[in-house]
Formats: sequence, C-alpha cells, structure tokens
Amino acid sequence: MPPTISDIHSLKRNEALEILTQISRVEKKTFPTNEAFPFGEELWRKKPNTRVLYATQSREGNAPELIAYAVYVRQKGVALLHKVCVIESCRRQGIGGLLMSYIQERLRREGCQYIQLWVDKAREPARKLYQRCGFEEKEQIPDYYSPGRAGIRMTLDLDRGV
Repeated sequence: MPPTISDIHSLKRNEALEILTQISRVEKKTFPTNEAFPFGEELWRKKPNTRVLYATQSREGNAPELIAYAVYVRQKGVALLHKVCVIESCRRQGIGGLLMSYIQERLRREGCQYIQLWVDKAREPARKLYQRCGFEEKEQIPDYYSPGRAGIRMTLDLDRGV
C-alpha cells in the first residue's frame, strides 16, 4: 500500500497529539539531544506559517504506522525546511523523495518561490536526497551543529523549470 501524507492541522486535537507523540519518539531515537525538535501541542495549534506533515503506511491489514515526517516554516515566498525524517526501517525505499515532492508541490501551490534547509555535512544520504530533489548546496559553515560538525545550506528555486 502506498504511503499517505497528511498535515497534523487537519486532525482533531487528540489525534494530532497521538501523531506528535509518535513523531517525538522517532525524533529522540534519530537525532542527537541538541538537535531533537520539541514536538508538543503548540505545533498542532493554528500557527499559520508552521506545518507538520507526516506519512503513514498500512502493512498487512494492520493500522497505519508513522513512517516519516517533516516540519517547515513559511515566511512569504520562502520556506525553511526544519526537519525531514524517515524511520530507519523505511529508508532507501523512496519515501523521503515522495515526501519531498509533496512538500515542493504544496509550497508551489501556496505561492512559495524558494525552499531552504540546513543539513549536516556528514549526513551523506540526506544530502543526496536533497540533491536528487533539485536542491543546490550554497554555503558551508564549520561547527554549525557542534564542534567538528559542519552545516551546509541548501536551496531550491521552486520557479525554476516550471
């Protein structure tokens, strides 16, 4: 069954809090403590510029399971993509690319012109995913994440090629 991508803002409070709890568990397992994003109720409240998207997939007749999520903040024509995460057991199956395509199309429809993100230089699979999605590396800042961990700023021009 193909993944379903949804926005937590389309959910009722209790459903949204359950998804945010699941996302928080994955976040804590995946990212170092200083990089883990706080996925609390405030993300569900109607923040007009902040979006939390999540992907679920049903397997063998079971209830849908969380397999990926993303967070972005949009300011006029620019979106800052804060987080993109695919659970470890689902990586390298095209889910990250599917989620990125969904985000790009959604932002394009909303009138956004650029997406910007930061990625750890050492996270080669993430960098390759973003490059396949059309992002370009623009600058590198040493010690961006912590001493010895450089950050790379990547951007995507949504108007290009449209």
